[in-house]
Amino acid sequence: MIHAVNKKHNGASDSSVLYIPVCPTTEGNARYVARQLEALRQGTPSPDFPGGEGESRHVARGTVEYAQKCCDTLGLQAMGLNKLVPVQGDSPGGAEAVRKANEVLGWQ
Repeated sequence: MIHAVNKKHNGASDSSVLYIPVCPTTEGNARYVARQLEALRQGTPSPDFPGGEGESRHVARGTVEYAQKCCDTLGLQAMGLNKLVPVQGDSPGGAEAVRKANEVLGWQ
């Protein structure tokens, strides 16, 4: 995963942080995605920045419905909003990792 922060911050409040997820499908990462998805639903900060109301009272903040309208299948899978699919030719271990991740995310 890439974690990027502005090199110079001239503002009087918190700066934006950008996460670019590039990570394997594991049960642990699926648990994080599930917590992240719940934070999106609530409009609260992500699990690694807990506390505060975040954007929960913002008008027109990002929502699951907005993501479902604007993201393609891969984007929705990355957010835990679509069931993961094993890659063709995946190893038995890879297919099992996808199965476990789907289970954690509530996709049976």
